[in-house]
Amino acid sequence: MTILVTGARGRVGAAVVRGLLAQGEKVRAASTDPDSLTALPDEVERTRLDLASPQNLREVLHGIQKIFLYAQPAGAARLTEAAAAAGAGHIVLLSSLAIDTDGAGTSPIAQQHLLVEDVLRASGLGWTFVRPGGFATNALQWAPDVRAGRPLRLAYPETYSEPVHESDVADVAVRALLDEAHRGATLRVTGPQSLPARRQAELVAAAAGREVLVRLISPQEYREQLTAFLPAPLADTLLDYQAARDGRPQKTSDDVQAVLGRPALSFARWAKDNADAFR
Repeated sequence: MTILVTGARGRVGAAVVRGLLAQGEKVRAASTDPDSLTALPDEVERTRLDLASPQNLREVLHGIQKIFLYAQPAGAARLTEAAAAAGAGHIVLLSSLAIDTDGAGTSPIAQQHLLVEDVLRASGLGWTFVRPGGFATNALQWAPDVRAGRPLRLAYPETYSEPVHESDVADVAVRALLDEAHRGATLRVTGPQSLPARRQAELVAAAAGREVLVRLISPQEYREQLTAFLPAPLADTLLDYQAARDGRPQKTSDDVQAVLGRPALSFARWAKDNADAFR
């Protein structure tokens, strides 16, 4: 069986590739820039993906039985039509737990992923939706300040999240691709604990052996900080999300345990795995 993996430059996509190879599967990694996939193992087939080109889609999907898909609303319908024509029977979508939140109707993150979910539901293909919550890798935005000894400037240091280790997302996706029991399922992936941002900073400090201080700033100051690298609508969504969870622990999902037969990896484990980024 040959499985197509899109988004293979990302942490999750690359981990999905490695997980499939470990299970003895053949992998074709697709990217708009296949020359950038240098970190993947040599046995991975690399190919260029152009969602706007029917001819390219036919070539990319030739001989493919299953697909791991990143959510790109533009071109999603063309890809699913081409996948059906090529005989691919199952798509595992990297979606988002933002769909399950109260503000999903106005969240650009939720809407982007929901649009692709709707396309897959209507496609006639088999599907599985993997909906992770906030990634633990979001803490990497703190790395420059931690390395420089600067305090973290946060508007809501007591806002709670359930940070997800990217390895859990990839492992769940691999099982969904290989195990027919998950066809038609929506798998919600969270970390094992709901933790405030301040506690996450403490765990980063412990793992990296560095002092990490937190400085409280206003929401407006934090918005200005975010819009330096995020579009304003996404910055506003993030601010609303943090305000709604300020001082409010959230429930976690048991789907990682159910799918993998082991507990989800903790944020402390993620911090140890990525400690060098903060040193």
